[in-house]
Amino acid sequence: MSVKETLKGKYLRNNIFAKFFILFAAIFLIVLSILGTTLTVLVNAYTQNENTRLLKENTQTIAQSVETSLTASDMNNSYSLEKEMICNSLYIISNYIDADLFICDVEGNIILCKEKAPASAFYGYMPECAYHSQFKVGDVLLKNVYEGGYVGKGSVSGKLSYIVGYPIYNNNEIIGSVFATSQTNVDTLTVAVFRMFLGSALACLAIAFVCIWQLTKHFVKPLRQMSDATKQFAVGDFSYRVKVSGNDELAKLGTAFNEMAGALDTLESSRRSFVSNVSHELRTPMTSIGGFIDGILDGTIPRDKTDYYLKIVSDEIRRLSRLVVAMLNMSKIESGSFEMKPAKYDITDQIIHILLTFEQRIDEKNIEIQGLENLPCTYITADSDMIYQVIYNIFDNAVKFTNEGGYIRVDMMQTNDFIEVHIKNSGIGIKSDELSKVFERFYKVDKSRSLDAKGAGLGLYIVKMMVEMHGGSIWARSDDEKSAEFIFRLPKTCQPINKKETKK
Repeated sequence: MSVKETLKGKYLRNNIFAKFFILFAAIFLIVLSILGTTLTVLVNAYTQNENTRLLKENTQTIAQSVETSLTASDMNNSYSLEKEMICNSLYIISNYIDADLFICDVEGNIILCKEKAPASAFYGYMPECAYHSQFKVGDVLLKNVYEGGYVGKGSVSGKLSYIVGYPIYNNNEIIGSVFATSQTNVDTLTVAVFRMFLGSALACLAIAFVCIWQLTKHFVKPLRQMSDATKQFAVGDFSYRVKVSGNDELAKLGTAFNEMAGALDTLESSRRSFVSNVSHELRTPMTSIGGFIDGILDGTIPRDKTDYYLKIVSDEIRRLSRLVVAMLNMSKIESGSFEMKPAKYDITDQIIHILLTFEQRIDEKNIEIQGLENLPCTYITADSDMIYQVIYNIFDNAVKFTNEGGYIRVDMMQTNDFIEVHIKNSGIGIKSDELSKVFERFYKVDKSRSLDAKGAGLGLYIVKMMVEMHGGSIWARSDDEKSAEFIFRLPKTCQPINKKETKK
């Protein structure tokens, strides 16, 4: 194999591998993206529910504590022991749940928070918180809180956070609100999920790379063998076979390919044999015809022998004509251009008429014809010329191979829809390994014998095609070495089948 062919083979393999791998990777990444997105949404939803649930519980607890401890007049920066205790509670709870809890007045100003817990009062006022002093809750958020509480997300100091707010009541009057905020850490969670899926994807893609590489090699190997085989077929060598292993689709393809190669090998051998036979069949009578005519013209053959040799020339011409007609019929049937002309007629009468054409040969070999007296009058609708040729060829073979003093037996069986004709002869049987081949094109049974020396192996092949064109079937059997039987079945009313459609 040349360097160019080797590179081409590697390119084909790599190209197929790339297609498989890209397809798998695309499907895998799509599925992984869907799963990752779904998991991220579920994790975020779960995290939000858990965080807001904890914030809601503690916010409601602080709100209830403030309601029992402070009044509307206390919602300012003045110091009191109750406020100091509330700030201590905010400090403890905030550190425990890792959140920021604070209390606002009705205008949204933060008056109590965890940072004021450890500080001392300054001239009767709560100390100012450097962190919360710049905060003020917006009117929209306050409105949502006063309408029954707020749970959601928002920006606190430029960071996305969970926000929970509840109003503080005193005598059914809103005197302030309690808020709890906690950073969502969405970025951290997203990065963690992304890293997890990225690691999983890389690991799966690496495993897939190895698996698809091996799978592609398994796929490409028989394809490369088939490619090599076709190159051998192109130069006329049909001996190459693909190695088949397993029972999958590729193995079945390899088996079918080998069967095709075997069929091509057989066909090529048959073709060569046919060309050789036809060349011989054409050359022999033409040589005889030419020689006898030249002998008559130049006076080599005496005039009293002219009629004898002209009869030989006539027989040889008819032999050539039969060969040409057989080849033309075969070509027409295979191309689907052979036109059938169905008509209703008595096939029994046709069988008897055909036997009469062999009367001289039958008498010469002293052959006994059996079964004619039992044949019923049977009408079928078929192309009489084609069925005539079918029966004629079978009888021609039977007479040719029947031994001196032997017999030919004709039987007919019928149902409501079909007739079945049996033609059996004594003499020479057919080997079991040749029964399935006798109807093949160019095939001649037992080529070592001289009984069929003038045949080209087309008669039974044409017979089979003609029977099948009528929707029937034909087969042969040989129960022993001293007899052979041909059976064909035809529908009483044929449905012509186009040979092209049969091939499809």
